[in-house]
Amino acid sequence: MPPRVRIRIVVDTNVLISWLIGRRLREIDKLLIQERYQLCFSTRALAELAEVTRRPKMRKYFTLAQAEENIERLGRVAKVVKPEPKVLPICRDAKDDFLLALAKAAKADLLITGDEDLLVLKKHGGARIITPAAFLKELATVL
Repeated sequence: MPPRVRIRIVVDTNVLISWLIGRRLREIDKLLIQERYQLCFSTRALAELAEVTRRPKMRKYFTLAQAEENIERLGRVAKVVKPEPKVLPICRDAKDDFLLALAKAAKADLLITGDEDLLVLKKHGGARIITPAAFLKELATVL
């Protein structure tokens, strides 16, 4: 039997934070365990997630220990793209260019974000750029 094709995804930090806070994206967790999707990170993306979750204002949503545990768990199931992808100026907000570089280097199928500066691009390389709501709608057909 041929190996199952995994859909490679890059998820913007703002979406992951929403996932950690509200568990609105629980379905991602199930799919990662089922190995239907391959979550892709760069060292920079993991560092950004760690930095945001360490902010004092996040303590009202989860403890530092919970944040570190979740990041460690994500690091275990995710593919970390190495070397760090080269960032080129593409997006109208330069801070988002590293996500485009990651999506391209990871050969991602999807870039999930709520950021309009990325969403207006609709596609980069082979990755469709979609909202978390659109992704969850697609998941509904899978689950």
